[in-house]
Amino acid sequence: MDTYKKLLMILSILPMALHAQNNLPVDMVYVQGGTYGIQTYDSISNTTKTYPSHDIPGFRMSNTEVSVQDFKQFCKETERDMPPPPDWGWGDPKLPVVNVTYSDALQYCAWLTKKHGIPFTLPTVAQWEYAARAGNFDTEDFVYHAELPNPYVVYSGNSKEKPDCITCMQPNEMGLYAMCGNVWEWTLKELGNRWGPSVMGGSFFEDADNVKVHSRKEFPQSLRRQDIGFRVVVNAHQ
Repeated sequence: MDTYKKLLMILSILPMALHAQNNLPVDMVYVQGGTYGIQTYDSISNTTKTYPSHDIPGFRMSNTEVSVQDFKQFCKETERDMPPPPDWGWGDPKLPVVNVTYSDALQYCAWLTKKHGIPFTLPTVAQWEYAARAGNFDTEDFVYHAELPNPYVVYSGNSKEKPDCITCMQPNEMGLYAMCGNVWEWTLKELGNRWGPSVMGGSFFEDADNVKVHSRKEFPQSLRRQDIGFRVVVNAHQ
């Protein structure tokens, strides 16, 4: 076997080797680094142009939102109560956990960090949008390349007023489920933001205009809502 073929083989098994070496949960997807883009609308040419902003180092992101089942395990091991139940209750373990505060999400990350010996955290706004776009900043209105309703997004037009299970829709190009719709997702609070951390992606409660890769709201970190959950990341250098 020549050197080139050996290199290809090593690269193909590297993600699996990293999972084994770092004892990462099996539901982590590697998001290859790239360039974050800023989109600007030009009213003269009636076009949207993308300008490079900054580099995004590679990272690993959970391919689903944190489920009721996973959060119940966290509560059991840390001897705490579940958040107040939503209207549909906690009966379905595969629904995303909701009614979690920003602090709840960070404490879940701290529990995973202690459990696996690797620093888990919430994604930054830039990481979240980069992953939701699958690194594609060339499209102004990017919703998985398909008009709504579609099999990728749970929103007010198809949700029956509740979220769907964490894998009940199609994943995006990177294998990430529900990056748009289903539930809003907490992201790390940015420095200088006096109001609160951002939630991204929209939810089952939102209309089509608010379930996009750039959909974003800022809320007080003590807020609990039936349409806010989260997912976790591990930075690639870990």
